[in-house]
Amino acid sequence: MRRVLAATGVAALAGVIFTGVPAQAAPGATLLADTDRSGTVDWADQSGKTRWTQGRGAIFLPNLDDDAKRCEVTEEDLRDRAIAVDERLAACNDAQDDVLNGARDAQDFAPLRTMPRNTKADGTIELGANQGRYARLWVERDGTWTSLNDKGTLTAAELRKGVKLGLEGKDVIRDKAVWDGTVTVTLRTGGSADSVQLRVAPLILQNDLKAPSKVVTSKPISPGLDTGYPQFVAGLKAAMKAAHLPDEALQVVANDDRWFQDIFEPTTASMPGPNGEPQVMRVLLRSANYRPGMEFEGVHHPPALRPAGRVVFSALRGPDVGVVQQYTAERGPEVDDSLNSTGNYESLPPYRGHELGRPLFGSTQARMPDPTFAKMIGDQYAEPVVIDTSWLAVGHSDETVHAIPARNARGWTLMVADPRLALDVLRKATKDGHGSAVLFEGTGERDKPTIDQALADQDFLARNETAAKHIDTQLAVLTRETGLQDRELVRVPVLFQEFRWPQLAAAADELTASGRITREQLTALGERMRTGQAPDSIFVAHSAGIPNGISLGGGVFGAPDPHGPRVGGVDLFKTRTEQALTGTPVKIKWVEDWDFLHAGAGEVHCGTNAFREPTRADWWRA
Repeated sequence: MRRVLAATGVAALAGVIFTGVPAQAAPGATLLADTDRSGTVDWADQSGKTRWTQGRGAIFLPNLDDDAKRCEVTEEDLRDRAIAVDERLAACNDAQDDVLNGARDAQDFAPLRTMPRNTKADGTIELGANQGRYARLWVERDGTWTSLNDKGTLTAAELRKGVKLGLEGKDVIRDKAVWDGTVTVTLRTGGSADSVQLRVAPLILQNDLKAPSKVVTSKPISPGLDTGYPQFVAGLKAAMKAAHLPDEALQVVANDDRWFQDIFEPTTASMPGPNGEPQVMRVLLRSANYRPGMEFEGVHHPPALRPAGRVVFSALRGPDVGVVQQYTAERGPEVDDSLNSTGNYESLPPYRGHELGRPLFGSTQARMPDPTFAKMIGDQYAEPVVIDTSWLAVGHSDETVHAIPARNARGWTLMVADPRLALDVLRKATKDGHGSAVLFEGTGERDKPTIDQALADQDFLARNETAAKHIDTQLAVLTRETGLQDRELVRVPVLFQEFRWPQLAAAADELTASGRITREQLTALGERMRTGQAPDSIFVAHSAGIPNGISLGGGVFGAPDPHGPRVGGVDLFKTRTEQALTGTPVKIKWVEDWDFLHAGAGEVHCGTNAFREPTRADWWRA
């Protein structure tokens, strides 16, 4: 049974988005949508309406938010790890039913209109074959929106006046080979027919040049997991204050999984709206972290998605914030679940030829993320840039590079972790007579060598040169794809630690204690290393990975305190970083994250997430 809800303010909204429609009768069946992307429906939308192109064609939103906040997540849901619960939670959204979910829901409909026609015959309005799974039609009658689902009847009396309609998107493009994002709506009346084609808005990744309106992080709830947390959150708040973000911009969620960057990737979808303002919806992509059923250490573990990912349903979904869950259980051995954490998915800011930016993630034939998730990312708006992160234990693109503002033609550059620079800083300190200064002073690091001791260690020198060569490989791809010159890069000192297979097994407890990389993930990686299916050694940042920080707007960058050697009370790694940023608009604020995040193979960026201004809300003009 179709249900209807009279919506306060909805009729007024419809009056705005349908302004400018002439009252004269059309000669035949005439259906219009916002083909010229002006935010209104009128006769200017007649040309080119039957075939959507990049330059012309109506756009609709995937209506995946929860405007009435009806999608409840219970404590029982959070305790039950069954994938069936995840599927049920993901399915709850405003497009799930044929009910108007609050007065704001209709704002997410794309407007359509039948033009007044002198007719005595009823008509039909319908979606193309099998397109009802991707969209739903609505009709506005006497200030009330009624669902037609994929087909409905329009009376002759309605057709003589002209009918206001809406199109509601029910999904996003997940694989263009399955659905390319377009739907066709056809009006049939009195022996004539007319059609218009619309396309769902792409999911556009945020980029770090845009200021955040919200920063999200966790607060551990189990005893023993909050070591270093007070220092971390104090530093984060101080950095946010420097960026003039209000206290309420920080959302702290009680959650033992501290890796908030890894459990969802924020995107935006938008369409032309009334008064020239785009209608924007945030769509959070839940990470594709999936654990198959297995026997592990004598215990049976059923298949499960990352439990912390349910925070997107329980704490973040709501009005204008939707969620997409995409993963496959059909995975080959080359799929490394650590690469499915969304810290591996970033965005390069816009540059010439790529006005919406480009997705960036790490993948190789030996270690790759979920192919269906990567396909979804790649099928939105731009070909992703893919770099080799297989040599990193965690394997995320955010571990070595970060886009920051710059005073160059494109307005940005990359901050890059540079082990060679770190060694140069140490060598200069020795030359200047400071070889007795200690690395990692003031941290819980077990091994705290002096500069002289570190430089005398040939393994220490060799592993950092190896890490540098891996980063060279990443930069070769990034500079080729973006046109950035090496001289434009901002290199900052970061030392790396290396683990080969026997060392990896010995360090398993330390590496998995924080949950950044799970024991199952590490065991699978170790087996591939042992059998030659993955690199024979992997790396993690030894000093704090400075690029792995958070951009907070206004050029403020919250970077992890590197705990480099100190001379005269001054941290040499901090000083060298600040020197490297001279001439850029970036103002660094150091955040203490060693015990809370760095010790678990992550940094400030890994422990936070953000809702940012859209990369480009009017993407259709790009």
